Amino acid sequence: MDINDRLQQSQKTTGTPKLNPDEQNRYLGTFRERVLIAIKASQIADTHVQNEFLNYLKNHSDGKVLINQNLAQSSFTTFVKQATATHHPFTLLSDHPTATQHDDAIAVLLASDHAVNIDNIYIS
Repeated sequence: MDINDRLQQSQKTTGTPKLNPDEQNRYLGTFRERVLIAIKASQIADTHVQNEFLNYLKNHSDGKVLINQNLAQSSFTTFVKQATATHHPFTLLSDHPTATQHDDAIAVLLASDHAVNIDNIYIS
């Protein structure tokens, strides 16, 4: 980022510029390298996918569940219950911009607090 972009950014916002904002929007506020597993909006109501996510949570005690409440729709309570049952902290995002920016955006994911670099993060 050159100095002019940085000055314009600081005038528009009160904070420092975000690192990779498009990536953070796509992955519910976190970086791709921290995602352990993700569910796309088109998969949200699939009970097989929900069960796979629960199994993953049971087998991985670390991480935080991020739920885009707008994309998860009525299924968001399922994922809140799963996170609670497996003692994972969770965050509900109700005004996250991914719904309008990406085809088949991510509705739910489990993110680590550090880089894990998993190749295939989607449940199939």
